[in-house]
Amino acid sequence: MARLLRPLSGFAAALLLVAVAAGCAASREAPTIAPEVARGKAWYTTCAGCHGNAGEGFRGMNAPRLAGQSPDYLTRQLVHFRSGVRGGAADFYGVAMNGRAKALPDEQAVHDVVAYIATLPAPPLAPAGEGDATSGRALFESCAACHGARGEGNPTLQAPAIGGLDSWYVARQLANFRKGIRGREGDAEGEQMRAAAALLPDEAADRDVAAYVATLR
Repeated sequence: MARLLRPLSGFAAALLLVAVAAGCAASREAPTIAPEVARGKAWYTTCAGCHGNAGEGFRGMNAPRLAGQSPDYLTRQLVHFRSGVRGGAADFYGVAMNGRAKALPDEQAVHDVVAYIATLPAPPLAPAGEGDATSGRALFESCAACHGARGEGNPTLQAPAIGGLDSWYVARQLANFRKGIRGREGDAEGEQMRAAAALLPDEAADRDVAAYVATLR
């Protein structure tokens, strides 16, 4: 009996501590993922080919970043793509999203994929691009009333966060708004942007504003 009660060796004691720790860890509840996020992750697999696994965007596919954008804005744009209010034949790149958005079977699926995107960390800021950020800063003053001085967005005005967005994407959207390709009837917020973009004289100004937006933190 005395032999059985002798102190454990250092190695045996260490093994015992590991076993106890493993047992305690197993007894804890595993982290749970909200059902809508789990479903949204599955839906997002069809989005990742263009927008990136982390929603970082991919210029080669003309797909903007999604991570870091407000859920309300993403939901609204998916609804617009599904209904045809956004995209269409005149929007060479946006038309691809009409089919992608319609692949989501219902509003619940839209909600789910947006819930998953909301869990993705915002990617690093993109390069300033081809425009003149200094000139763009002056032009951006009229944009700040809705989008914020730092491009942080304004949920009350339903103005999305644009700070740090890829300049190539911002410039294209400004041109689309000004040409009436985007901001058509049925898109109230887009119609407001169409009027605002009309104040920019040309695509050079679009690029300048976009270059400045890309610098915003």
